[in-house]
Amino acid sequence: APASPEHLDQPIENEPKRPLAVDQALSESASTQNVQPTKKSRMNFNVRSILEESEIGVQVSSELDTDILSRKSRIKMVQILVAYIINRFGERPHADVKIQMAKSVVEEFPFLKDEEGQGYEAWYTSGKGIHSATGWLEERLRNVRRKSVKHRPTEKDLNTASTSLTHLTTSLPELYGKTVLNRAEWIRKTPDLPMREVMKEYPRLFDTPGMVEIDFRTLYADVAENLFLRLTPPIVEKIISYADTQAEKWTMYLHMIPRNLKSDEERKNAAIGLLPCVFPTGRKNRKRCTIDEALSAFIDCQPVGTNMPKYLEEAPRCPFVLAIGNRYNPTQVFVIIEGQGLEQPNLTKAIDVCFKVFYILDINYPWQCSSSWEFIQKVLYGIEDKVKGKTTPAVVAMRAALK
Repeated sequence: APASPEHLDQPIENEPKRPLAVDQALSESASTQNVQPTKKSRMNFNVRSILEESEIGVQVSSELDTDILSRKSRIKMVQILVAYIINRFGERPHADVKIQMAKSVVEEFPFLKDEEGQGYEAWYTSGKGIHSATGWLEERLRNVRRKSVKHRPTEKDLNTASTSLTHLTTSLPELYGKTVLNRAEWIRKTPDLPMREVMKEYPRLFDTPGMVEIDFRTLYADVAENLFLRLTPPIVEKIISYADTQAEKWTMYLHMIPRNLKSDEERKNAAIGLLPCVFPTGRKNRKRCTIDEALSAFIDCQPVGTNMPKYLEEAPRCPFVLAIGNRYNPTQVFVIIEGQGLEQPNLTKAIDVCFKVFYILDINYPWQCSSSWEFIQKVLYGIEDKVKGKTTPAVVAMRAALK
């Protein structure tokens, strides 16, 4: 069988699939109490005082004073803050409580404040419409609620959960979270099953916001957030500078003028979008695809007013990102998979979800732009192949240039 794109200098089609590296070491604990939640909370939490009530919290507080927060310390910090919330407001606190806690975190430690939005969205973002609330505080609360359930499902329940869940409309993330390992094992053992069959078997995995991220986080907990942690403004500038030296025409292909990229988000979008211009395009039947074809297989850009039903009907089956408007400042962004459009809040999030879909479904990257996805996998997420030393040379060169 031909080698996968990660194992060749140039990508080719029909690569064998990566085995899922299922990480079952995802366990956190917290004490919970049945306290009635309050309806509103306009108080400002003293985050430092909350942390310093415990020895571990004192260590975290000391680290925060150096304007650094490691992933390990952040997990401990979230555990402490959520335990405090639960003790005072119960396991299902009002959104105002979580918002105030998130605000208090970035006010107490300003280096944690994001430049986009209100600055505290990584800690808590309210749900809107069909979109569930997200953020580290919310995710921890969900984990605590899930683990506080007294009756665990039997093996028989787990094996039939995918059928019963199609009839439920509440607590889907929590319920589906219990079947992640079973689902991953089933997908891994049925490599010839088409994507559409997997989507029929687990429909809620794709029509419920956040489910792809939950599955990926369960399987690859240590790297789940790396794209957002590593794609910082300095790295973005290095990627753009590297493209200027290695692919001088990238601005022409992306139809953009660098000096018009005003915000950090626009420059980040440009850095992501230019990757197919920097790396070798894929080959099929001994013929290499064009850069435009590689760009479309990675992030397809369509004008505002595109007929979405018709577009989805004719779209390629392999997952990719669709940007409506332009690549550096799109008005809407979707992950397209098997005729479905999963809307995302921004381009970075769309790349994150699309990448995780490849791993959740255990499928290959599109052959036209596989080197671009390999770069995202190995450099931005930090996921190496099981066989060392088989990285595409162009990815190796760019990784070295970014150091």
